[in-house]
Amino acid sequence: MMLTALNDFARERGLLDDPLYETKAVDFQIRLSPEGKFLGLVPTQDERGKGLPVLIPRIPQRSVNVAAGFVVDNSKYVLGHEKEEEPSARAGKAGKGAVRFAAFLELLREAVAQTDVPELRAVEAFLANEKARAKALAERPENEWTGSEMLAFVVGDSVTPVHQLPEVRAWWERRSEQAAALGRTGLCLVSGRNAVLAETHPKLKYIPQTQGAGASLVSFNADAFESHGLEQGENAPISQQAALGYVLALNDLLRRSEERRYRQGIQLGEDSVLAFWTNSNAEQESLLLNWMDPTEEGLRRFLEAPLRGLEPGDLDERNFYSVTLAGNSGRVAVRDWFQTSVGEVKRNIRRYFDDLRLGEAKPDQPIPVWRLLKAVEAPSGKGLSPDLATRMMGAALRGHPFPRQLLSASLDRLRLPPADGKLEREQLRLRVALIKATLIRSHAFPQEVTVSLDKNNRLQPYVLGRLFAVLERLQAVALGSDLNSTIRDRYFASASRTPALAFSRLLPLSIHHAAKAGDEGRWLERTKAEVMALVEPDFLPSVFDLNAQGLFAVGYYHQREAFFSKRTPSEPKPPKEESAD
Repeated sequence: MMLTALNDFARERGLLDDPLYETKAVDFQIRLSPEGKFLGLVPTQDERGKGLPVLIPRIPQRSVNVAAGFVVDNSKYVLGHEKEEEPSARAGKAGKGAVRFAAFLELLREAVAQTDVPELRAVEAFLANEKARAKALAERPENEWTGSEMLAFVVGDSVTPVHQLPEVRAWWERRSEQAAALGRTGLCLVSGRNAVLAETHPKLKYIPQTQGAGASLVSFNADAFESHGLEQGENAPISQQAALGYVLALNDLLRRSEERRYRQGIQLGEDSVLAFWTNSNAEQESLLLNWMDPTEEGLRRFLEAPLRGLEPGDLDERNFYSVTLAGNSGRVAVRDWFQTSVGEVKRNIRRYFDDLRLGEAKPDQPIPVWRLLKAVEAPSGKGLSPDLATRMMGAALRGHPFPRQLLSASLDRLRLPPADGKLEREQLRLRVALIKATLIRSHAFPQEVTVSLDKNNRLQPYVLGRLFAVLERLQAVALGSDLNSTIRDRYFASASRTPALAFSRLLPLSIHHAAKAGDEGRWLERTKAEVMALVEPDFLPSVFDLNAQGLFAVGYYHQREAFFSKRTPSEPKPPKEESAD
């Protein structure tokens, strides 16, 4: 089903309109006379030094193998360029550069022998002249050649590249049809029709942690992967067109855009990426992407037009598809795949951000997934399972409960001593937001977990979290900010896990702090009394479970932020914030 949906996307967006050609950036044109004399190397780059996109014959699949393009290819194939660091170049003997060039020349000569195109003969004459090729290479300093420069040919006064001449295109199409006809035919698992089957599939690009040449999603390249005597693609019969279609679709979704790392993909951890598409339109997909993975510019736009694109629309019944891919050397694994409706995803995205809302945070400002996960990552950068981001995004798009690992990871980070400054305050907000959302989706408590301070919430973990925030504030007002360690540094972990032990020490200590805190201390003492009135007599349990620890953290954050919010004129002015924590 996934490959079928990708092929449908490729056809709908015109990616399969010309399967024998692809658009690639061409960096230089080699200009020749009608006799094949070298006239010059003409750059075809924009002001940023990037080659201009040109429609060229599709470059064959290759990694370590040698497979030449037709008339257009990189300098390794067209000119036989070989870097000095390559082993064969150091040995001073013909190496892979010569092999690549021979393959390129052989394919060109095949076209010359079967056609009567003067321009092809001119290219052949140039390639057969070693001095002419050396002259072309000398047009640039040796250290500027990388081997990846794409080169095309122009002959005479024409502005049309040789590969785009009608007679050349016609020969290339005939040859490709003849080659396809020699292949084995069978029932394609993707299209359900009899067609020429692909022995191997093109490679996917842009997948994290894969080789530069790309990686395979469907591959049978060893005996261990085969069965019943079937070889390579016979194990999963897919037509050549279908194999090309799903690869073109994913490569189009994951190619880089001007604003993003992926045109229509979201980075999830170091080794995986989520790609999504719909059968609605590109504008709808762009709006969904901006909500699911907003850029900094996108966040500024949302402040001006909140919820734009998530309101009910005419296209809500259209299909939404999502696949998460993970790279591992030369292979690609599917970590997640699902299909639903555009309207369902829009509703789930709105619920996702509602669940994450905390305090005075902008209710309609989305938070990128990577920023949330960064907030709960261990200081060493390790500790989260590789698929946690995949499961979290999958839960957000489906409306499912979040992984429990998010709750434990968020609490682990809260128990570490905080850093100073605004960054730590933002990290605290993100960690507690994840805790709140996880608790809401797991239905851990009978009472709703609110966005901001709920003075009517009598759930004891929440009340004790509020109480801890009051005691922390009392200490800050009494002793100032010049402290080696605060009660949060020393007692937050134990107060949230073993409240009876921690509060038996903190409550007597708060009496001394109140005596030193002046008028502000008396106001905080009244606040402490209000919170203590909600504590059940003889409650203070010896141990809190994971859900209770999470609710403790939410109560702490709500009370802490309430100290810094605007108050009515009749209420005493709260203590001035000394630091972010």
